[in-house]
Amino acid sequence: GILTLYILYSLKNKPKSGYEILKEIKEKTKGKWVPSKGTLYPLLKQLEQEGLIKISRIDKRLKRILELTNDGKNILKQIRKYREESRRKFRLLKDLFVDLLEEEPEIEKILFEIGEIACKKVYRNREKVRKILKKCLSELKKVD
Repeated sequence: GILTLYILYSLKNKPKSGYEILKEIKEKTKGKWVPSKGTLYPLLKQLEQEGLIKISRIDKRLKRILELTNDGKNILKQIRKYREESRRKFRLLKDLFVDLLEEEPEIEKILFEIGEIACKKVYRNREKVRKILKKCLSELKKVD
C-alpha cells in the first residue's frame, strides 16, 4: 500500500527510526493522517523480513535506525517504471472523482489536466514548470 511505498521512499533519502517516519508523515499530511504505531512497526518488521530494509544501527535507548537495502532500492526503481501506467489508470478514474465532487467539474478537470501536463514536462524543464506553477498559485491567491 501507500504506507509501504512511502516508507521505502523516505528511507531512500536517509536512514531513520520508525518514530522519525511517523513524524515525517504527520508533517507532510499536516496531522490529518498518521498511521498508528500498531500499523507502522509490524509493517517495518515485515519489510525487514522481506529484505527491503535493514537495521543500520541501534542508537541510544535501543532506537533502531533503518535503511533501505539494495532490494528496496530496486523495488522503488520498478515502481517508478510503472509510474506512467499508474497515471494512465488515474486519468481513467479522474472523471469518476470529478463527478463525485459535483461542485465545479470544469475547474476540477482543468486542475487534473494542469497536474498531468506539469508531471510530463517536469522531466525536461523542472525550473520552468516550477516558475509557471508558482505564478499560477500567486495569481489564484489574489482572487477574492
